[in-house]
Amino acid sequence: MTNRAHTVPAGLDGIRTHLEEVYQDLHRHPELGLREHRTAGKVSGALRSFGYEVTDGVGGTGVIGVLENGDGPTVMARADMDALPVREQTGLPYASTATVPAPDGTE
Repeated sequence: MTNRAHTVPAGLDGIRTHLEEVYQDLHRHPELGLREHRTAGKVSGALRSFGYEVTDGVGGTGVIGVLENGDGPTVMARADMDALPVREQTGLPYASTATVPAPDGTE
């Protein structure tokens, strides 16, 4: 009997670079809650590129991806896509340079 737990990570090696690019792009371009239109588009596109059936606009900017692969256990995952209004000081090459104005309009 094959242990599927060992085949899944091996299958991810082929898409690792693409996943890292998506992660870094989303990190570089953060969006606050209910404003994450660009983020939702990127996530939608990535899921579609991997063969998921995608529903966009759930609750405004939410995305649902379903991958049918036959009978067997069902796996579900959930993730937040919104960013927090913080000034990033990590020094990473893909660090966000976005700023969020204060209520009075200053940054």
